[in-house]
Amino acid sequence: MLVETCVKTIELREYAKKLGYDEVLSEDKYDSRYRLSLELSSKEELAKYIRKIKDNKVILFVKPLSFEAFKYSLQSPKVAALILDRKNIGLIGKKGSLNLIRQAKKPVEIQLKNLEVDVIYKVIQWNKWIEYPILSSCASKFNEIWSPLSKFSLLVTLGANESDALKWIYNNPTLLIGNYDRTTTY
Repeated sequence: MLVETCVKTIELREYAKKLGYDEVLSEDKYDSRYRLSLELSSKEELAKYIRKIKDNKVILFVKPLSFEAFKYSLQSPKVAALILDRKNIGLIGKKGSLNLIRQAKKPVEIQLKNLEVDVIYKVIQWNKWIEYPILSSCASKFNEIWSPLSKFSLLVTLGANESDALKWIYNNPTLLIGNYDRTTTY
């Protein structure tokens, strides 16, 4: 099963399915389950926001901007995945932080909307610490959706071996959805 873990509106589902995806997580609340992306810099803000979530259809993705928010995101069972980009790669790029990610076994999402090749390259290099990386289109228009083959080609071009690239595209998003289905206790 192929899963695209981020599109902005439910209307893009049809286009994603034509590209080969079986399931799509959108940020529309009108779907049977949807994703919510948060960018927070303090543990208190994150804890407060998580307490407000009462909808069991939400899959929560967090981009932590401070070390405290990062640690809280890893510890919270309600946070499904971390978002990694240039804003917060400095937090996560330390060995202690990478070890925390490995211990928590949280997926780490890299969004392809702004194609930050250096971030993708770093995550490929950190493969032994980050067990569940995910590439997401985060498309707001149909022409921004990345096909599975394009994602695969990008990863292999940047130095990932083919089996890891397939794992990132096929297995990890499916595991994320499977973990959500087993742990929906809000």
